[in-house]
Amino acid sequence: MYNEFSKVKNAISKLDRKKADDYAIEVLGSKRFAPWLYVYTINAGVFKEGWIPDNYYREIVVPKVQGAHGQLSFSNMITNSFFETTLFPDQAYSANGKWISKDKKLLKHADLADVFFEQSDKIVFKKDNSLKGKGVYCFSKINFNSDEINELGNGVVQNFIHQHAFFKQFCASALTTLRITTVVNATNTIEVRASYIKFGRAGETHVNGKAQIAVAVDCNTGELAEFGHLSNWSSTNVHPDSKERFKNKIIPKYREAIELCKELHENVPYIGCIGWDVAIDEEEKIHIIEWNGFHNDIKYSEMTQGPCFLNLGWENLWKTH
Repeated sequence: MYNEFSKVKNAISKLDRKKADDYAIEVLGSKRFAPWLYVYTINAGVFKEGWIPDNYYREIVVPKVQGAHGQLSFSNMITNSFFETTLFPDQAYSANGKWISKDKKLLKHADLADVFFEQSDKIVFKKDNSLKGKGVYCFSKINFNSDEINELGNGVVQNFIHQHAFFKQFCASALTTLRITTVVNATNTIEVRASYIKFGRAGETHVNGKAQIAVAVDCNTGELAEFGHLSNWSSTNVHPDSKERFKNKIIPKYREAIELCKELHENVPYIGCIGWDVAIDEEEKIHIIEWNGFHNDIKYSEMTQGPCFLNLGWENLWKTH
């Protein structure tokens, strides 16, 4: 990662490299965590104490603050009943060869199309534990084939969301998602610590992790950062397809979205950090596309907004790992 990033950014100075090395060893317990600190430093232009390296987060933090309970987010089928909310656009679930409605009723094969397209002429199927846009398929009522969707395995059918005009100005074809990261702090209060937006590319039906454009979002105002990043980590101040600038753009219903994420997190306070993928439709209704209680990515937020996770004690978790 460091080698790729350094190709599009200035190399780290010797002084900052030493600071990163010393911090990795003395505070985080191993020099193997230093390369991610190099990446953050290159982007920020200066080393900052308090950053959580991506590999430290995955190896040390996740097992401690999320663990097996965080892995509940791998199963789409439990989401609606687990959170007792209608914010998720789920219509039905595929599990072990069976189809189950969102009210937990077994569905007949012949009734699938009627259930799936009850509210929309398009649906999205997402396989369980799908990551970075993989395992996501779109179906329309006209060409729907129940045998085809059966072959995809376990997952969830969700209503197709027609996104708000704010997001269409950047990319009209792919549903834009807003990642909001919440944590349980030292006083057992839910806080939003980071957020960024993920734009797709022209012609795509959904955001693909290998081609997405990520842009940091101010957690207080919902305003986009002036510069975002392409998948090769090069920076850009416009969406590469629409040429729409990010600067001075404020996400509609942002405050409502983060409050909803905080309320949902209160249902599972034993999971210390959750990444929520949020969409806002053309009628300004907020939808929670998915929750990530285990594989939630923090590196982009740390690189662009961090340190985001101060005063949580994460830097000390390696001592009892």
